[in-house]
This record gives sequence, C-alpha cells and structure tokens, in this order.
Amino acid sequence: MEKTKEQRRKEREIIASYYDKRMKELLDPLYDDFQKWKKGELSHDELCERIHEVHKENQKVHSLFCQNRAFLLKLIKWEKQNGVENRG
Repeated sequence: MEKTKEQRRKEREIIASYYDKRMKELLDPLYDDFQKWKKGELSHDELCERIHEVHKENQKVHSLFCQNRAFLLKLIKWEKQNGVENRG
C-alpha cells in the first residue's frame, strides 16, 4: 500500500527531528570542549583529538541516515519505546 503525501511528510519530520537530536548529542559536548579550550582548560592537542573523535562519530550517524527509510523509522520507534539515549 502506497503512503499518502501526509504520511510521507510526517515520516520526514520524524527523521529530521531524530537527526537533529543525534547531532546535538554529538556537537554539544564538542562545543563545551571549545569553551574549555578557550579558557585554557584544554590543550589544542586535546581539542584536535576531540574534533577527530566527533568527526568519526558523525560519519557513523551520516551512514545511519543513508539507510532505508523504513529501517530508520523502525529504529527510531524502537529507541523511543525502549528509552534508548544515544551519546555520539
């Protein structure tokens, strides 16, 4: 059965919201690390390492969002039902 335009729009919204959530989980701690670096609490080497780590995690998130839409929607639903929190 083919989905309606409204159903597809709703799915896009769910996926976009989930993407935003995952990106915030990755980028918020990096932002905090930039603040620590600015205050002198983190060396530039440590900050560069964190940037590299976040980049690797971002690649994983990106590959997840290249998956089949039906799979991604099932994953989102499962995580919500099971109270799963992603941290990068």
